[in-house]
Order: sequence, then C-alpha cells, then structure tokens
Amino acid sequence: MLADMRKIETDARRCDLVLPKRIVYASEGVTRADWVLTNTDTQTQPRTENYATLSTKDGKKAVILLDFGTEIFGGIQIITQGLSVVAGVPAKIRFGESANEALAAVGVKGACCDHGMREFDIILPPNGCNRIGQTGFRFVYIELTRPDTFARFYALQGVSMYRDIPYLGSFRCNDEILNRIYDTCAYTVHLCMQNLLWDGIKRDRMVWIGDMHPEMLAIRSVFGNQPIVEDSLCYVSAHSVLPGWPNGITSYGVWYLMVLKDWYWYSGNEALVAELSYYWKPLLEQLLALVHEGEEKKLVEEELSRGFFLDWPSKSHPEAEAAIYALCAQGLHASAKLCELIEEDELAVICLRKAKALKETSFEPGVMKQATAMLQLAGMADREKAGKALTAGGGHGMSTFMSYYILKAVSQTADMSVALGMLREYYGAMLQAGATTFWEDFDLDWVREGASIDKLRKEGEYDIHGDNGRYCYEGFRHSLCHGWSSGPAAFLAEEVLGCHILDPGCRRMEIKPDLGSLEWAEGTYPTPYGEVSVSAKRKNGEVVVEVKAPEEISII
Repeated sequence: MLADMRKIETDARRCDLVLPKRIVYASEGVTRADWVLTNTDTQTQPRTENYATLSTKDGKKAVILLDFGTEIFGGIQIITQGLSVVAGVPAKIRFGESANEALAAVGVKGACCDHGMREFDIILPPNGCNRIGQTGFRFVYIELTRPDTFARFYALQGVSMYRDIPYLGSFRCNDEILNRIYDTCAYTVHLCMQNLLWDGIKRDRMVWIGDMHPEMLAIRSVFGNQPIVEDSLCYVSAHSVLPGWPNGITSYGVWYLMVLKDWYWYSGNEALVAELSYYWKPLLEQLLALVHEGEEKKLVEEELSRGFFLDWPSKSHPEAEAAIYALCAQGLHASAKLCELIEEDELAVICLRKAKALKETSFEPGVMKQATAMLQLAGMADREKAGKALTAGGGHGMSTFMSYYILKAVSQTADMSVALGMLREYYGAMLQAGATTFWEDFDLDWVREGASIDKLRKEGEYDIHGDNGRYCYEGFRHSLCHGWSSGPAAFLAEEVLGCHILDPGCRRMEIKPDLGSLEWAEGTYPTPYGEVSVSAKRKNGEVVVEVKAPEEISII
C-alpha cells in the first residue's frame, strides 16, 4: 500500500507529452512517417490502419530522425501497434541536441552518455506504450537493427519534464533579436531547474556553485523567489566538506559566498544566512587565509586547488590570475555584508581590509574579456583602458559563462549601445545557428555559411556542433543547453530596464533605465512582494520612464 512505501520526496516537476515538429530524415524502409507528427493518442489501438511503419525487409534500412523543434528535457514515448515478431523487435534509440549528434554513436566526435544516457538498444513490444530516456535533446533517432523485421508505430511523442512555474519577469524592446535572446535565456535556465539547479540537462547535470551565480541572477530576474536556489545552496553546503572547497575548486568557494549574499540581497532571507553560517563562515576563513597583506603576491597560488580558474576559455591563461584577484575582492566585499548580518563585525572589517589589499595589486586590462570585466567590476581597472580592451573585436572573445559580467563592464566603460551590439552579435549568432537554448561555449569563429544544428551534414562537411567545443567538452560532448549562459536575461533586466536592488529583500530599489540606442524597452522584475513594472520610451529627445511597484517597495 502507499502508506507502506519509503517515499523520499514528491517530484516537483510536471510531465507533458509533445509532438515532433518535423521528420528530418526517413530511410527507404519507412512509410507514412508523417502520421506521428499529428497523432495525439496516448493509448495503442489494436485495430487501426493508422500508423507509421519501419521495415528492414528486402535488405532495406529502417531509420527515422525526428525534430521536436525545441530543446526539451525528458525522453520519448513509443506506442507500437504491431510487430513482425511477437517476442519483440530490436531497435536503437538515440537522442541528440543537434541533428548530427542524434546520428552519432557513442565515441564519435566526443558523443557520450556522461551524466545521462542518450543511446539505448531496446526491444520494442507489440501493442506497447513505453517511455525511454531522461536527457536533454531536440532530435531523436530510431532504427530497427534486425534484418527482415518491421514495426508499426502508432505514436512517437516527446516526454517533457519541467517545473511548472510562471514567468514573472519579462523584457520587450523595439529590437526583436534582443527579445528572443531574453526569452531563450529564460527558457535555458528554466530547463536546468530540475530536481536541483543543474548546469546542463544533457551533461553537467550537477550543482556547480560557481556556474550557479549567473543562473541565480537569471532565475531571480525571470522566476522570482524560487526555492530551488536555496535548496541547491544547502545541497552544496552539505556535500562539499571543509576544509575542501565547494565542487573541489578554490574560486568556487568565492562564488559560493557571492551567490549566498546576492540571493539574500534579493530574497531578504536572513534565516538562510544564519542557518548556513556553519558552512560559509569557516569557508570564508579559509579564503581569508589565502590573502596576504603587505606582500607583492597577495594570493597564495600554491594553495589554489586548480590554479587561477575563472572559466574554461581563460584557464591557464596568464590573465586568469588578475581575474581571480578581482573575483576574490568582490567576494570579500560580499562576505562583509554576510558577516554584518550575523553580527560578526570584526570579521567584516577583516574582509574589507583584505579586499582592499587585493585591489591594490596592479593589473593591466588584456585580451581576455572576462578577466578585464572582473577587474572593472572590482574597481581595479582604468576605465578607458578597460573599455578599449572589452570592446575590441566586438562579440569576438565573449564567454557564455561570463557574458553577464562582460556586458555589465562594457556598459560601464563604453556605453549601453555597444554592450547591446555585442550581445546581439554573439548570442544572435547562436540563434541563427538554430539554437533554442544557449550553449556551454560559443565562438563567433564557429559561424560559417549554412552552419546550423538542425541540418544533416554529409561526411566531411563542417558541423558546428561536432567539429567544435574545447577543453572538457569537445565535439558532441558539448552541451547546447547550459544554465550559465542565461546571464543576459539578468543584464537586460538590471541594466536596460534599470532594476537595481538597494536593500535586502528588494525593500528599496533604484529604477534607472539605460536604453542605449533602443527606442523603447519595457518589462517586469519580480520581487518577494510582487512585480515591479518598468516602461522607458524616447519622446521629444528625452527618455520618459513609468514605474509601478508594490507598496512595500520604496522606489528611487
């Protein structure tokens, strides 16, 4: 009985069945493939002439490749109507975030099943309804693998799993590309909000606390005060045992402190900060021990577990050291706020003093935009030099993980028009390549005429997915739905709509829109008290701003 079950928890996610949008490819042994594009029945019908057939008789190859039109997390529901063998027919099912990944067997161009199975050898049952897979995908490949067999498919439906939560935040302007970027960022991070906050839904289905900072910023901008953020923070606290570092990376200890402070600043949840002080306070003390005062080298490099790690594109680059100095300075400023909340005033003073020591270290803006951005945001860069370094090459040299910080630094050192131009160029290129969610990594040099994730490539032809990727995510291992790439949603809300939190819990906010070259922008920003609505429009050479906010919030 139900009462006797040892239930762990109730799944917070909703499960929808969705139809494929198109047949990308059907081999010679496939007939009536279009039937599965329209059949919404979820139960097999034993006496019907309506079905698609895959047949390997007469030496034919039976393969069908489905496109669900957008990335989803989940699997596929297969409803068979009849088989040539009562005992079942062998088939191969393979999922892909791109059309070519769905064709690639494990081991081909980095294709893998890390963190989630994407390739299955199954036996199709006669007149059965079965669900297969739990991964991130847009495309599904189905092949009958035994000669002289056939299978009739009554329905092939995607199984989409997601948290059924409202999109409270919004952004619209007169530039439709920016609107699509905001919406795609929001959808990307939404898919990554599974049982906990994952970094990716195909690969990296784990809680990476550093990656969580831009994800958290996007979540609070779009979905508001969602418990998954606090649940994920508590999970990392419980499973990253000190004196180790969160996720085993020293810099992720800094990110932990920044996530906690920035989430507290948004939510006003003082109890969470107090509850987690058992973890974050000794973590902070570990970090402070790495910061020396009155010495040329302020950070103890040999104690950093993975060197100066900011993101993968800057790993092992000489400028990564500057980025980590700047990150640590920001983290210590954030930590001082946490210390003040739990009345650790002496520790707060130490944080600010050591942050000042780090900021006194001399670094010059360089070619790594993410490093220069962190220097600028920490107040450690010459504004003019930083602006030139950040805008050189436009969208070239951008980073998906660090996009929020780069765009914010550009808006400070150049102007908003330049920042929006870089955002449009870089993220817009992913959209042009068929992206429905944003990727783990992207480089404008990958863009070539006709390159798209929804087109099959002949052998030897360039594949924007399988022929790119770097570091630990080469080829098809590369995730095309990665939560850390959702930062522009927060940037547009905070810097274009101008929604700045001045006091914990959003009790006091500054609304200061910056349209750049836009004619108008409008949207909503969710707070613990309800949505703040902002409209900014150019009129007679001036920007007219209208704001509506809950009465609990003081607007500056």
